Order: sequence, then C-alpha cells, then structure tokens
Amino acid sequence: MKISRFLFLLAIAALISAFLAYFSYSYFVIEKITKLDLSVKVDDHFGLNADTDGIRFGMVKPGTSSERSLLLSNNASYPLRVEILKYGEIADWVRISENNFVLQSRENKQVNFTVYAPNVEYGNYSGTVKIIFKKTYNVGHK
Repeated sequence: MKISRFLFLLAIAALISAFLAYFSYSYFVIEKITKLDLSVKVDDHFGLNADTDGIRFGMVKPGTSSERSLLLSNNASYPLRVEILKYGEIADWVRISENNFVLQSRENKQVNFTVYAPNVEYGNYSGTVKIIFKKTYNVGHK
C-alpha cells in the first residue's frame, strides 16, 4: 500500500514538474511564434502568385524552382534567436537561406525560401513554416 501511494505521489510530482517546466519555457523563453502556409502548384508552365497571406511560390514545372523572400524584424530591446521549422508535403522541397540565427535588437534580416519541385504529378502541394522567436539569455556575460 505504501509503495503504490509513493508511486502515485511521484507521478503527480513528475506531472506538476513537467507542467511548470513547459509553462516557464513558453512564458520566459518564447517571444513569438508565427505560422505561415507554404504552397506551390506544379504544372506545365510557370506562373506567379503575389498573395501575401503566406509563402506562395506560384506555379513551377517539375524539376524547377521558385524563390520567395521574407523580412524578419526584431522590434524588441533585446536580441532574439530565430528558428524556422518546416512541415507538410513540401517541407523537404523547401530550402531556407538562413536558420537558427540571432536577430539583434531593432535588426531586420531577409530570409529566402526556395522550393525545388521534383518530378511529381501536376497539382497543388502545400506545407507550413513555423518561425519561432526566442529570447536569448547570456548568463555570466555583460
């Protein structure tokens, strides 16, 4: 009886610790998360898509590429680490010019996204990009 009660209390303590660690990380480390849709249409000719609600590569032929740029800004008074994650069916097709970098206070940086369409069937393909801005802490540095 004592062992099962101890294990129960240990499990509760572990859950509380995990929740507090997650909350602390989310509140004190993550500054902002931006999610954008990625899309490309593979067809027998080229076409542009000027929509600004995501990263739209337009229309490309199989075996070719298209590039879009995104301007990232840090309006905070402290540096932020930027991490870009890709998801979805075109995640492996997309190359990012720069990732996992520090954006200094009041700094802007242009990041290029290039999609390389493999030899696939004609159609619409999509994915998502998540841009995570994290506070940086220089412990022990002035």
